[in-house]
Amino acid sequence: MDYDVIICGAGPAGLSTGISTLFVNRDAKVLILESREEVGEEKCAEGLSESWFLKMSDYGSLLRKKLNEKCFENDMYGMIIHLPNEEKIRIKLNERQGWVLNKDYFLKNLAEIFEYMGGEIRTGVSASQPIVKDNKIEGIETSDGKTISGKYFVDATGVSQNIWRKALGINDPLDKNEIEICFQYKVTGCNINDHDLIHLYFSNELAPGGYAWVFPKGADKANVGLGCQGSRVNSTFPLMQKFWKKLKIDGDVISKKGGTVSTFGIPKSIFWSNLVCVGASARFTNPIHGGGTGPALFSGYLLGKHMAKSIRNDAPIDESLMDYQDEVKSTLGREHKNFYRLKTLFQNLDDEELNIILSSINNDEWIRIMNLTKQDALRIIARISKKNLKLGLKIPKYLRL
Repeated sequence: MDYDVIICGAGPAGLSTGISTLFVNRDAKVLILESREEVGEEKCAEGLSESWFLKMSDYGSLLRKKLNEKCFENDMYGMIIHLPNEEKIRIKLNERQGWVLNKDYFLKNLAEIFEYMGGEIRTGVSASQPIVKDNKIEGIETSDGKTISGKYFVDATGVSQNIWRKALGINDPLDKNEIEICFQYKVTGCNINDHDLIHLYFSNELAPGGYAWVFPKGADKANVGLGCQGSRVNSTFPLMQKFWKKLKIDGDVISKKGGTVSTFGIPKSIFWSNLVCVGASARFTNPIHGGGTGPALFSGYLLGKHMAKSIRNDAPIDESLMDYQDEVKSTLGREHKNFYRLKTLFQNLDDEELNIILSSINNDEWIRIMNLTKQDALRIIARISKKNLKLGLKIPKYLRL
């Protein structure tokens, strides 16, 4: 056997899985395959909440200390919600909530940490075909004509699930209702007001079934983009041009990139035999706002921990992967399910209904928006019902309250 663990994809999920495995078991032999010529930039707004490092216990503390401060390009203290009717809700806290990353540097730094700990990365090499025999993965055929054998195989290829779908013979296209089609400009030389706040724009005219954003990377540069429900648009580029004109931000567009983001619910099973999914491949991306870096790091931490212990103790593969699945679902599952229901609701609202709902949430509730209780939700629905009874009655059906 060539490796204990073969990871396909050097994004945050794949790299975190590799680092976590070696954090627990430095003797493990871990390989990451990355199809791009170098580890680096991904198509995303680059936001990351500080809370994810706290959730990862000692591993999170180690990772935060090892990461260079250049990874964290701009501190974020809150957000401005732009309603369809042009009203704004401004939420700013005294303590930092997270960062807008330099994602290219962040991923390269994670790769350096992984290699320093003894891991191996092969860039410019993709896993072209899993070799399935006797109901398990025996090896991977790579794009450079080689075959590599391993004990564990990890699909960290993102929303496409390249290895998982090939191994299980899944040929159906991705459900367009469950993905967001995104487009983003990187802008420099601009003047960003409130550059320590994330700016979110909700409007079916601007971004049907999604939202638009400005993630400042300082006072004079930003990521400006939008994401739309895949079933509602053929192309996001015309909408991106319209949003850019609306903003009237002076500056130079230095890059234009598109991509696809998962808004799926978490599937019943995220492993099969000795093949396991992590990060966006496991559908852990937040379905309401599309944030994937935090869940990718966290799920990689849990997966690496369980694989490393199994390798060290020569424990059964399926037991370790079931333990990973149980733990990640117990920590992320309920929250993800609630966000998925909320996403489904928002994608079935017109702009007038969006105005009513968003304006019915008070500042204290916005501050706690990721941790609202059932009682909070019922109080918000009561306010909505006073403005529009039909809408107030519609919401519990989606949220299953």
